[in-house]
Amino acid sequence: MRILSISQNHYVAGGMDRMMFEQARILEERGHVVVPFTAADPADHPSPWAAHFPPAARTDHTPLAEVPATLYRPAAARALRDLMRKEAFDVVHLHSWYKRLSPAILPVLRDAGVPVVQTLHEYRTVCSRSTMFRDGTICRACAGGRRWPALVHRCNGSLPKTMISVAEMVLADRLGYRQIVRRFLPVSDFQRELLCEMGMPDARMRTLPNPVGIPDAHPMPPAGADGPVLFVGRLESYKGVDLFVALARMRPDVRFVMAGDGSARSAIEARQPANLTLLGKLDSRALLDVVRGAACVVVPSLWPEAFGLTAIEALAAGTPVIASRTGGLAEIVRDGIDGFLVASGDQDGFAAAVDRILADPVRARAMGAAGRAHAAEAFSEDQFCARLTAIYHEAIAEGASR
Repeated sequence: MRILSISQNHYVAGGMDRMMFEQARILEERGHVVVPFTAADPADHPSPWAAHFPPAARTDHTPLAEVPATLYRPAAARALRDLMRKEAFDVVHLHSWYKRLSPAILPVLRDAGVPVVQTLHEYRTVCSRSTMFRDGTICRACAGGRRWPALVHRCNGSLPKTMISVAEMVLADRLGYRQIVRRFLPVSDFQRELLCEMGMPDARMRTLPNPVGIPDAHPMPPAGADGPVLFVGRLESYKGVDLFVALARMRPDVRFVMAGDGSARSAIEARQPANLTLLGKLDSRALLDVVRGAACVVVPSLWPEAFGLTAIEALAAGTPVIASRTGGLAEIVRDGIDGFLVASGDQDGFAAAVDRILADPVRARAMGAAGRAHAAEAFSEDQFCARLTAIYHEAIAEGASR
């Protein structure tokens, strides 16, 4: 098949971008053609299709003059229309289009007559801040298509920012967004159920967990012998970084390591205990080595993770995982088999789980092996591709929205 893949970025800024590239690789290795369409950026990976990418400011710093374009970017619509007139596609796969491409692309997709599917990497379709997390708990205030609660709570940090984000969602709905997309692809059953509660159409959703590559077998010391307790991911409060730092303080004789970067880094550095090391953002090779050498990976997320990429990649590397019992994490980590699940925010519970891993290196090693086998069986690239192409054929048979 010829697949048009639409996303905000053609470089890796987060897990969504990584999965977009991984999906393209998996499809191309199995004979499909994947054409990217995204915003142009100096950091973009090379692409023979780059001439079609419209320019757009990054979402982490939107100049005031760019704000109107985040609501409706005519250049993105023109570029997409030109590409779809020149090239034939069997299906369009949306990842993310907010701000950098804007709702302006939706009428183009509607008029092109090509079926559209979308991976829901987070909760942006129903939540202006994408996390469905506020005041320490899952927030359902905007269920049923309501938008005003986001404005009341200033969910994007300020009233102006929230107004812009909400306006983009309202405009997308007015342009028929939910009718244009024929299949929505949540990445966990938990996410699917939560989205249904918020008013998304369950009949057009198909759960499709993210795939994971299984690294080559690698000789490792017994888990827990000398390896550190590891956190991997964005250093943001909703990821549970404060809890992880607190764990390091509770266990001063244990080495703790954080790999990643984010807005909370400076605050962590200001109160960094002596047994905690910050590695910053690592490339994939270096990160794999760190994960393999860890006693365990701790995923103490507070928000309802749509999937849990850090957890499944750690299991694929043979390292046991201690994770919050929330979101898609509970569908990845099997409590007592390849790690432990702990109530979100339960600092003492996480400390006890770390102690159990460190106290029994033999069991920890067995947990890692069980996790690796489970990842290879349930989250394989072959299985992912078969399920995805079946969804494509289903959407194609049904036809595009008009």
